[in-house]
Amino acid sequence: MGYSKNEIEVRKLEHILLCKYCNVEYDKTTLLEDVELIHKGTCGINFNDIETEIKLFGKKLSAPIIVSGMTGGHTIAKEINKNIAKAVDELGLGMGVGSQRAAIVNEDLIDTYHIVRCYTDNLVIGNLGSVNFIVDNWDEEVIYKAVEMIDADAMAIHFNPLQEIIQPEGDLNFKNIDKLKEIISNYKNKYKNIPFIAKQVGEGFSKEDAIILKNIGFDAIDIQGSGGTSWAKVELLRIKDDETKDLLKKFVNWGIPTAASIFEVKSVYNNIIIGSGGIRSGLDIAKCIAIGCDCCGVALPILKASLKGWEEVVKVLEKYIKELKIAMFLVGAENIEELKKTPYIVKGSLKEWISQRL
Repeated sequence: MGYSKNEIEVRKLEHILLCKYCNVEYDKTTLLEDVELIHKGTCGINFNDIETEIKLFGKKLSAPIIVSGMTGGHTIAKEINKNIAKAVDELGLGMGVGSQRAAIVNEDLIDTYHIVRCYTDNLVIGNLGSVNFIVDNWDEEVIYKAVEMIDADAMAIHFNPLQEIIQPEGDLNFKNIDKLKEIISNYKNKYKNIPFIAKQVGEGFSKEDAIILKNIGFDAIDIQGSGGTSWAKVELLRIKDDETKDLLKKFVNWGIPTAASIFEVKSVYNNIIIGSGGIRSGLDIAKCIAIGCDCCGVALPILKASLKGWEEVVKVLEKYIKELKIAMFLVGAENIEELKKTPYIVKGSLKEWISQRL
């Protein structure tokens, strides 16, 4: 589907404002509350010796946290990306940018994404939509443009059928998605062997999805499960027609809860797993690492903080890191590799999900 340059900018602004001012979160939870880390009363470590550093996609991070790709394509989005970049550079963390389609369509918007490289040399992840490789016939040349735009260390390809079906301008042809295998291979052979990440946008991936993504050749999976921001809710708020809105509102809580999606994916996938979707504390991050993730992504709380300034982003991320270290102290994990081995139990709805699916 074709869009005017102005239409894309307006949509990007609408997304930002709706996320700032409206209730756009799921009514159901991530199910991370059904994960219990086992307290170690004889923790045997010094809190001040705890190390949270990891290496992800060839870059060192001070903690297993990235700011998930959220925005770009508008003047306000440029300021948001600037503030996030300054914060992650200050703390030694990584970040992604929002879908770069806006700048692929309109080169005047490139600076709303490129701005991140003016403020950080840390891990930066690009972002393109899987559906556009089908409906717009994109190829490895588009990936090259997106990577060069931000000097990306990795490229996320997002899968968002729920958002597209509700979005008034949505693209609905996800057929033959396996063509990505050849496109990714062509890019790596022709240009640069960077990691590719399959990224959800709030509905999670199943074990069946993970098998497909593994066969395509993705180096990592960002599960982005449900329980955080519902992009179905965001897009529903943009619909003016009451009849259409009534039809689609039944799907605003659709998706696989974050914790369930982690178990689904890790049951069949041995590469890097990023846990995201409703991550709201360092304890959430600790739980995700313990049950199978290598890193976690945070979005909505950072978006809201970034609208106040980069210092506010630093405050939120510092709080997450402190909470993560407290959780590590209480389970006796001196570093992230030890946290990955910490015992846990699952209960309630998550236990039922696992018993029925895995």
